[in-house]
Amino acid sequence: MTIQRGRLARAATSVGTLLLLAACGGGGGGATPFLPLPPVPGPAAPAPAPAQQPKALVIGVDGVQYDALQQAFASARMPALQGLGTVLPAYTGGIKGKPTQQQATDGPSWATLLTGAWADRHEIRSNYEGQSFKADTVFKLLKQSRPAARTATIASWSGLPQLLRADKAAGYIDLVKDCDGNDSCVSTEASAAIEGGNYDLIVADYQGPAQVADAVGYGADYQNALAQADLQITALKASLAKRRAARPDENWMLIVTTTHGLGATGVADGIPMPSNLATVIALDKPASISPALPAALPTAIEPWYAYAASADIAPTLLTHLSARPAADKYVIDGSPLTGAPGVRQLSAATNKKFNGIQLNWTLPATPAAIKVLRDGVTVATLPGNALAFEDTTMTPASSGFFTYNYTVVADDTPVSLRATLNYVKPIVLLPSLTTGLTHLFPLKTTLADRIDNAQVFTPWVTGAVPAYAAAGDGPFGGTDAALKSTSYAGPTVCAACDGGYRIPTSKVSSTTTAFSFGFWFRSDATRTGMPIVSNKNWGSGDNAGLAIGQYGSTIRFNIGRGGARLGDKNMSFSANTWVYVAMTIDVPGLKASYYVYDPVYGMQTDSGTLTSQYVAALNGLNNGFTLNEDGDGGYGPNYRNGNASNTIGGRFDFSEFGTWSRALTATEVTAIARSGTSLTTLVP
Repeated sequence: MTIQRGRLARAATSVGTLLLLAACGGGGGGATPFLPLPPVPGPAAPAPAPAQQPKALVIGVDGVQYDALQQAFASARMPALQGLGTVLPAYTGGIKGKPTQQQATDGPSWATLLTGAWADRHEIRSNYEGQSFKADTVFKLLKQSRPAARTATIASWSGLPQLLRADKAAGYIDLVKDCDGNDSCVSTEASAAIEGGNYDLIVADYQGPAQVADAVGYGADYQNALAQADLQITALKASLAKRRAARPDENWMLIVTTTHGLGATGVADGIPMPSNLATVIALDKPASISPALPAALPTAIEPWYAYAASADIAPTLLTHLSARPAADKYVIDGSPLTGAPGVRQLSAATNKKFNGIQLNWTLPATPAAIKVLRDGVTVATLPGNALAFEDTTMTPASSGFFTYNYTVVADDTPVSLRATLNYVKPIVLLPSLTTGLTHLFPLKTTLADRIDNAQVFTPWVTGAVPAYAAAGDGPFGGTDAALKSTSYAGPTVCAACDGGYRIPTSKVSSTTTAFSFGFWFRSDATRTGMPIVSNKNWGSGDNAGLAIGQYGSTIRFNIGRGGARLGDKNMSFSANTWVYVAMTIDVPGLKASYYVYDPVYGMQTDSGTLTSQYVAALNGLNNGFTLNEDGDGGYGPNYRNGNASNTIGGRFDFSEFGTWSRALTATEVTAIARSGTSLTTLVP
């Protein structure tokens, strides 16, 4: 006040002086203008209130079966949990059938809750006490971000302190209390830590419901155990209310979760069934997702993958505690349940070409942008409505399995996933494949030869019209097509079938020089004992000529010389899948080689040694080299007409039939099959 009064006195003196000068006409020939007074400072603005210190309390209750919990809710046995604010359906146990899958028992469940990771990261696979975390816990991450922070764990399940012994030894946890199965001890110790311990993160574990269910199963005693657990929650909520009243400078978050369910009889068997996997997460802050609690368990857990996960608790805590790692250091699978939402249901798989990772996710809200990082390095920036990304920017030196950490950031909220790539180093078509390439029939929209347009496959059945697969249904994807083969089934054989297509035998085989042929083939594997390609009478394998036939899910190679055959060779193939089939004949070297490439079985090879008699018989009937028939076009009709009960259903589809005037090498055949690239790219 003294400073304020002095300023006013000086201001009054200045005013008097100015008035006097004006009255005397001083300062020159005219009156001195009146000068405004300087502004008088007002009272200082109050300093902004200091930011509240974020703190958190997590309460985990082991062995709460979801249906029994709903029964307790319906009978108002758990008002503390129900009245917390937001109660979300959730799941534990990872994703069934994926690397994240884990047992729904205490050890793996608590490991996920405290790390935000699944078993493929934290590597806690059971309740065995000798295990240790391979992923960072919330305690470690909090201490690294805020070294002065204090943390505490009070556990009824003695296995939890065992799992945390390394964190305690490293100083990441200031207090670890083993209550050895006594839930009342947990309440007493946790209340003391809340009210007077000055901790920033407190984790309390109760296991009363699990103990009762293990002893007597579900029933009245179990419902009473759930009610008792709610009383324990009530006690901690009361302690937290006292703390909040005494310390308004603190911003506490309370999370209560059921850590895992139980099996059909009340035993924690960990089997990946909904009874074990369904949980709930309750928190006293607004959540970024808010699905209603289902009334009962589903028959399968998969629908629950759209809900919250136990892996979401750790990132929720770290976000609230301002200790979440930066995106380039982020290795947490969960997504925070408060604040700006991250992507959800993030998944990864090796792509169809085995040269990259296909990522997919869902969005609870649309961000401004999405960024994808691999091992901390940005590989893509996508629009906010993107739901997928295929990463092919990695370049391993050789085929093999490679593991990466992907982080998908929606605006500023990261979510990570550990992905393994089954990498197959791309193989490209070899330029040498144009050497000796005599004919190339794409078999997409025409039966004509790309090299010699005068050469065309013609149907055995006069007037038969070829049918082609839809665009995109060929072996090369995109708009690629293929030649379809119709079924032999039907009352009239060749009026209802294509009867196969032929070109002159001399365009393929030779008895004097080396030759090769290969083609893409697809079948439903229902036909058996049927020629795929042939220039011989299929009635007997001993007949002169060469043939490739289907016997169920195998492809058989055969060379006959008339009265004997060069041992049949069988190779497996996958139904309804494009496979590459090739035969090479080194006439001077007296060697026949056979190839079938299937994406499941890989490249299968075999060979046989020729004699002069086999060489002399290689052209077979010299009546035509045929697709989907034998060398005289009569096998299908003869088979059908010889016995009215015989039908030849199923299908044979063909694409890109090529011939060479030399014996291809195994490397060249592999290049055609594994590259997945049309030979037409080599033939302008």
